[in-house]
Amino acid sequence: MKYIATISGGKDSVAMCDLLLKNGYPIDYILFNDTGLEFKEMYKYIDKVESYFKERYNKEIIRTKPKKTFEELIFGKRVRGQNEGKVKGFFSASIPFCDLRSYAKDYPTKEFLKKNNITEYTMYIGYTNNEKKRAKSYKDQNPNSIFPLIEYFDMSEDDCKRYLIEQEMENPLYRHFNRTGCKFCHYQSEDAWFKIWKYYNDEWQELKALEQKLLEMDAVSPHIFLEHRTTDDMEKLFKAKDKQNSLFDFSDEPIKDCFCKI
Repeated sequence: MKYIATISGGKDSVAMCDLLLKNGYPIDYILFNDTGLEFKEMYKYIDKVESYFKERYNKEIIRTKPKKTFEELIFGKRVRGQNEGKVKGFFSASIPFCDLRSYAKDYPTKEFLKKNNITEYTMYIGYTNNEKKRAKSYKDQNPNSIFPLIEYFDMSEDDCKRYLIEQEMENPLYRHFNRTGCKFCHYQSEDAWFKIWKYYNDEWQELKALEQKLLEMDAVSPHIFLEHRTTDDMEKLFKAKDKQNSLFDFSDEPIKDCFCKI
């Protein structure tokens, strides 16, 4: 039996991994599924977390990568249907299932298990006691999974946030976002897109360049936003919002991520 912890860099999974290791629960592998769409700050944070895990618990973080990049997926061509032969374009928020999750998380995890001849395993998943219904649904599809934050530690999302603050090991992305994830997640809120436009200009310009290329290629879905809104459309909304909130900008407030109290 192998014990595998998944870590995304978000507060829940980081708190889960640290608590499991600190309390002596068995962990053979810690997996970070790199989607290829992570913020630069996330890669730096994962490196910092790994350095801490190595120093304190002698555990490294194993990184997996999808076989296809995000660009290869969105610039690929449809092989069936009325749009056969046309460039696919962006994933759509109108579709309830994220294909990128399959390519970037599910398939690489299966490949890792196969490569290491792991047939009997327990997978630690960082769902909190705010997500018991979601955990039950996940368990029905993945019977090898365990949810330590629910089953062992009885922790909510706020508990995980407080834990990392107390340990001074917060992810700097939480300065701007309530949740972490892919920088071009088609399911993220309009407010999250606003934060990308305002604070992460390199990423926003990258998205604009992808959109322009898809438009030139007459892609099926050249826009990542609902109602066929373009990045230019969103910028108009964001500029108005930014003007309204300009007196309440706390983006320079420091976040403690020095791991000093561990």
